[in-house]
Amino acid sequence: NFPAMIPMWKFAPAIACGNAFILKPSERDPGVPMALAQLMIEAGLPAGILNVVNGDKEAVDAILDDPDVKAIGFVGSTPIAQY
Repeated sequence: NFPAMIPMWKFAPAIACGNAFILKPSERDPGVPMALAQLMIEAGLPAGILNVVNGDKEAVDAILDDPDVKAIGFVGSTPIAQY
């Protein structure tokens, strides 16, 4: 898994198309996604556009159940995608 490239492949086009983006990294090692978010802030991205949410199943459930979230993409194993 590419902890920097895969999130950038996802959030860059989403943001370029005018969307806000929620990135929920692996709870085992969220360091790279957190650094990417910090770099985007330093580059001038407005607050609330790229959001990193850390956590486990409870965080995922909150994202899945939020009516304001219009699209979801997963990267991971088949059991995770089937969840």
